Amino acid sequence: MSNKIPFGIIMRGQKDYAYSELSMFIECADSIEPMSLRDRYIEFLEEFLGGDIKKSTMVDVDVLKEFRADLDNRADIDYREGHWNDEPTIYAGGKYFAKMADKLRAHINASA
Repeated sequence: MSNKIPFGIIMRGQKDYAYSELSMFIECADSIEPMSLRDRYIEFLEEFLGGDIKKSTMVDVDVLKEFRADLDNRADIDYREGHWNDEPTIYAGGKYFAKMADKLRAHINASA
C-alpha cells in the first residue's frame, strides 16, 4: 500500500453533477490495475459519496492520483473540449472539476 496524505481539499460545489459523475467513476473503475488499487479507489469513492471523506481524511496517494486523473478527464470532456457549452449545468460541473483537479494536483505535489 502507498503513503497516505490528508485528502486536502473541500468539494461542496455542483452537488448533483458531482454525485452523478462520481457514481460513474465507480462504474468505470473496472479497468484500473492493479486490482488492489481498483478496490481501494472504489472504497474511497463510496466513502466520498457517503459523506465520510473530509479535508483531513487520510487517503492513499495512489488513490488520490487516480481521483485527480478522473476529475481532470471529466473536466476535459464536459468543460475544456466544448462538447457541453450549450448545457450550462454540465459545463459548470466540468469547470468545477477542473478547479478541483488543479487544487488536488497542487496538494499532492506539495505533500509528496
